[in-house]
Amino acid sequence: MTSDSNYEDVVAENERLSQRIRELEQADEERERLRAALRRAEEHVRLFVTYTPAAFAMFDRDMRYILVSHRHLADFGLREEEVIGRTHYEVFPDMPEHWKAIHQRCLAGASEGNDEEPFPRSDGHVEWGSWKIFPWHTTTGEIGGIMLFSEVITKRKQLEDQLRMQAKTLLELSAPIVPISQGVLVLPLVGVLDSARAQQVMESLLDKVVERQARVAIIDVTGVPHIDTASANALLQVARAVRLLGAQVVLTGIRPEVSQAIVGLDIDLTGIVTRRDLQSGIAFATATSPAASSPSPP
Repeated sequence: MTSDSNYEDVVAENERLSQRIRELEQADEERERLRAALRRAEEHVRLFVTYTPAAFAMFDRDMRYILVSHRHLADFGLREEEVIGRTHYEVFPDMPEHWKAIHQRCLAGASEGNDEEPFPRSDGHVEWGSWKIFPWHTTTGEIGGIMLFSEVITKRKQLEDQLRMQAKTLLELSAPIVPISQGVLVLPLVGVLDSARAQQVMESLLDKVVERQARVAIIDVTGVPHIDTASANALLQVARAVRLLGAQVVLTGIRPEVSQAIVGLDIDLTGIVTRRDLQSGIAFATATSPAASSPSPP
């Protein structure tokens, strides 16, 4: 009986050990399956980050590059082997101090961004960029580093500046300020006068009044086809701004239909001299400006 009992115990223990071995083998297979799935997921993330059309970089808490997209490398003229494992500040030694402060705030949990910011480089030229920075978290919920999404907008910025310069040139051509004598300026307006154009006209005219030390500014509206409340108010703003500099404003070229519109809109022209045409306005300015009889300096 004793030998039979011992035999049965050995058989049972052997079965338990075999079952445990199978469980360990299955667990090891499951771990290997999970490792393979994790490697595939990491590879998918790496491929996504690498080939995404956005400029993207991922950093650890020491601001060392972990992942970087081809677009980021191309935008800044870099190669992947030059950045992975290196700090952002090693790659960009001319990094402004206020950007380093932004990185530290984001490493502390903030999210920040800017749609348009200059980046002066060590060789003297300036890049323009838009960017957003977010912290990323580990599986335990701690901040593991930051993610940077950026776009170099230097060419767009240069194009916008060119368009602004062209618009300014067109404005000057459409509303030239002509010094007809020392102390007298003539601004002939042509076309629609809206609030945006009025603001530009006002800035140009005020600059000229100061530059020429003008005593009289003649604004001729013969070429303005229509006066409504908005354009009339814009015109009054220009006139009031000129008067604040001590210059007399003369409004000329008001056609009958425009005159009726001004009256109908109950627009107050108090303090603004009006004359029928430009010739009459020049005659008034010549008579009232002490320096008007002298020729204007070049």
